[in-house]
Amino acid sequence: MSDPQHPRWQDWALLLFLAGMWGTAFLFIEFSLESLPPAALSFTRLTIAAVCVTAFAYASGHRLPKLSDPRWKFFVFLGFFGNALPFFLIPLGQTQLPSALAGILLAIMPLSTVALAHFFANEKLTGWKLAGFAVGFAGAVILIGPAALAGLGGPTFLAQLAIVGAALSYALNATMTRRAPPTHPAILASGALICSSIWGAPFGIWQLASNDLPATISGWGSLIWLALGPTALATVLYVGLIARAGAGFMSLVNYLVPIVALFTGLAFGEAIGWNAYLGLVIILAGIALARRTVKPARV
Repeated sequence: MSDPQHPRWQDWALLLFLAGMWGTAFLFIEFSLESLPPAALSFTRLTIAAVCVTAFAYASGHRLPKLSDPRWKFFVFLGFFGNALPFFLIPLGQTQLPSALAGILLAIMPLSTVALAHFFANEKLTGWKLAGFAVGFAGAVILIGPAALAGLGGPTFLAQLAIVGAALSYALNATMTRRAPPTHPAILASGALICSSIWGAPFGIWQLASNDLPATISGWGSLIWLALGPTALATVLYVGLIARAGAGFMSLVNYLVPIVALFTGLAFGEAIGWNAYLGLVIILAGIALARRTVKPARV
């Protein structure tokens, strides 16, 4: 197991891989909203992912614990704060907000995680770590574009609160995942996804039944990818990475996701200005600061 203060190169590679999947998810969410409203999108995405991860776990020789097992309490908690709640809040916010502002608001997640992990996951908050996360947040704002902050408040205030709520929910989930009883990542991910699907069922099924949006190939195709990649596969990898390297390290992904999202936009013909490259440098500097450790003084 990795030391949270000294992650291995494999941990960094996995972090970048997760950032790649999650950074492109915003684009696919926009496509999926063409065919499904937010709650229906969240429920369908989570249900498909839960079936796939559970099938994978059982095919690998792992079994879900009995319902009397106390680990189900963690599954219920992680299913709500790690998937059901944020998967509903983010599409809800994106129906009124540009992706740039949504990205900036989600960037408060690492700052929230490092504070929560200090108190609840035994990951000590150092001055370097706090400075690094603050610098990383500033870099995210510069990368996405300071002009996006002009949209704060105003008529979309509730949509902004939805994105902030999702960021805080992710932070709480990352912290509590670190405290979960020893469980194979596939089983922990499977249990959490099953519970998240149940959490989202009432509203999600109601929206599915009353949905009158067109069933486009891009909409449903994007939904399938969101379920299989950024949800099913990513949840298994995410759980394993937190167990090895810690919640604070995992939260760095939220500074990398805007970078991926930005270059995804470039691939689709969007222009990238000087602020993007400056923001990239500042984010990387912030990550370097956050991972800096203080060497013990020689005596």
